Amino acid sequence: MAVADPPQTVRYRLSLATVPASVPEARRGVRAELAARGLDADHPLTDTVLLVVSELVTNAVRHAAPRSPRTTLQLDFGERELTVRVHDRHPHCPQRREVPHEDGSGGWGLALVHELAALAGGAAEAVADEDGGGKTMLVRLPLEC
Repeated sequence: MAVADPPQTVRYRLSLATVPASVPEARRGVRAELAARGLDADHPLTDTVLLVVSELVTNAVRHAAPRSPRTTLQLDFGERELTVRVHDRHPHCPQRREVPHEDGSGGWGLALVHELAALAGGAAEAVADEDGGGKTMLVRLPLEC
């Protein structure tokens, strides 16, 4: 009896300067990659992925830039799941806030990412690098079968 090969993961990876101009650059790259994989503008997951990418790259720009001049965005397309990864070399692993910052400067981005992931049937988490010097924001989203 033959054993089937495990499903292959297709990866898209983009190294970005941790600067504001990288947010629209990330969105453009992700939009093109999603379209190449059959997730065009009308696909129900496309807007979710684009918003997640925008929020996570924006967070890296706003909070990690002084310690992380580069940010890495990666999409892993599995058979049933799309994984979005945004990595930087700032050691703080953020937690989602229950209330925004009192000064009105924000604080909802990570909560929005968690909510979007949950609404799509997925999950979001922060994963510290083994050396403690950075982290990856990881969002798993199921692909329609």
